[in-house]
Parts: sequence; C-alpha cells; structure tokens
Amino acid sequence: MAMTTGSERARATLAYLRRKITTGEWPVGSRIPIEPELAEQTGVGRSTVREAVRSLASIGMLETLPGRGTFVRSAAPTSTLLNEFLADFTLEEILSYRRALEVEAAQQASIHRTEEDIAALERAAAEEVGCTRCPVLGLASGSDDNAFDSKFHRLVFDSAKNRLLASLYAGINDQLRTPEHRGRLANVATGAEMERDHARVLDAIRRRDFIDAVHAMVNHVDHDVVIVNDQHEVVPPLTRTPEQQQRIDQAQEAQDEREGTDEKARI
Repeated sequence: MAMTTGSERARATLAYLRRKITTGEWPVGSRIPIEPELAEQTGVGRSTVREAVRSLASIGMLETLPGRGTFVRSAAPTSTLLNEFLADFTLEEILSYRRALEVEAAQQASIHRTEEDIAALERAAAEEVGCTRCPVLGLASGSDDNAFDSKFHRLVFDSAKNRLLASLYAGINDQLRTPEHRGRLANVATGAEMERDHARVLDAIRRRDFIDAVHAMVNHVDHDVVIVNDQHEVVPPLTRTPEQQQRIDQAQEAQDEREGTDEKARI
C-alpha cells in the first residue's frame, strides 16, 4: 500500500472542504463544522484542517469570526479577484450592479424555490422583526455588517439556485465593507419598512410570481443600502423617467390593494 504524504493529505482536505461549499452542502452564510469535527471527518490532523480553512479564507470562500466560528462567504473563489477588479469602479457603479443582482435573484428565486427555501425565508423574516439597523454604515459599532449581507437576502440568492449570482453578490458585499466605502453608505429604511419589504418579496416568491418579485425587490433595494454625502443626505440611487416611475407606482398600488384584500379576507 502506497504511503500518503502530508502534501497529498493537505490537498485532499482542501478538495473535501471546497467540494462541500461548491455543491451547496454548506450554503453561503452557513457555519461549517468546528475543527475537531472536520479532522474526524477527513481523517487528518487539526493542523491540516486549519491550513485548508486558511487557504479557502484567502480566496474569499470562508471567513473565520473570533468566538463565532467559520462561515461560508462565497460558493466560488471569486471574492478576492472580484475585489481587485471592483476597485477600479465608482461606488455608484458597484451599488447599481448589486441592485441588479438582487433583482435577478428575486426573479429566479420565484421560479426555482422549493418549499424548504420558503420555510427558511419565513424563519429569517421572523427573526428580523423588531430589529434596528445602523443609519450610516461604519459609523457605529455593532453588527452593521448585517446590512450588507442579511440572512434574508442570502436566502433569496440560495433560493435562486444560481451559484454564480450568489458568489458575485458575496464579492460585492466584501467590497462595500472596505473602509473607503463604509462611511458613504446608509440604510434609509426603518425596521418596519424593511419588514414590510421583505414580506412582499417573500410573498411574491411564495406565489411563484416573478413579476411581483421583481417589483417588490426593486422597491426594496431603492432604500435598502444607499449612498450619502458628507452631510449624510441621501444621493438618489437611480434616475428614472416619469413613465418608469409611473409603472413602479402602479405596481406598488396593485400590491397594496392585494394586501388589503387579503387582510379583509382574514378578518
């Protein structure tokens, strides 16, 4: 029987961890097993596992948070490369692309979601009830990173069943966390508005209505994460024609009317 070298064990361990991520067995946003468990699963020492985790962290697929564990941040090794690429673009361009990804994810989620996805989205929406968000990202201590990468939004991308979309979104959020951008970004939605927006996105995905899903997400991302100037005044995210705004308003009115009808039916 041939001897297995240390380098071969390291490569095999790295391949094992990476496969868990790329196949979706460890979804983006999930916490991976702790080091002793991974060592037992792979049959190697903890130092070998630790080195494999570091390697995947270096290419943006994993992130270790002290006291919390190691989390999947990207389903593909795009984050590091994407951050270097995005450095050549303005914050306005980056945020516009992020919005496009979120709208496409909502549309695909309404088509490809499973009942398990809906249950996970419902739990995430329920967990966010009553939460507050830092008005200007990066200006307060705490968990304002969640504003870039909320569990609900990650689950929308999971429901879309498109790993490339999820990977690009993770890379965009990494770029938004950089010091040069954080102080220029804000959440203008209140907790109640965020809950309402997420409920509308969830409802459209649940009903498999991709048109409503797009409209609901478009309305949400307009005030989810926005750019502010030095006086903390919101810079309008998009310039729309009157006709475009009218169509958005009409879709919003239709959604409000449907929700009112549903509420009356429940009473």
